[in-house]
Amino acid sequence: MNPSNTFAALLLQVRQDRDTIACELDSLALQNERLHAAAAADTLSGHLRRAIHASRRSPAAIAQEAGIEIGALTGFLEGQHGLPSEVLDRLARAAGVVVSVSRLREKDG
Repeated sequence: MNPSNTFAALLLQVRQDRDTIACELDSLALQNERLHAAAAADTLSGHLRRAIHASRRSPAAIAQEAGIEIGALTGFLEGQHGLPSEVLDRLARAAGVVVSVSRLREKDG
């Protein structure tokens, strides 16, 4: 292969890779927005999502210890679906957190 053909082939590959990366960046930006929105929820699941994000363990390690697929954990973290309470318990343990509930103060009047 002559040098000009090699250069042309490399240039074509760089352009294709750049287009692929641009598409992936858009997808990752949307995923990041979903992750932040779901973690911001003032719910039990939102608190657990924040604890998982704050954990020093990888999501893959947390999913494995909790006995669920990484896709199920990712869907939960993005707020795409909920998980059964026994799975939430295992996720909390795997993330190294304790979930506690407090009674809300009753409003006067």
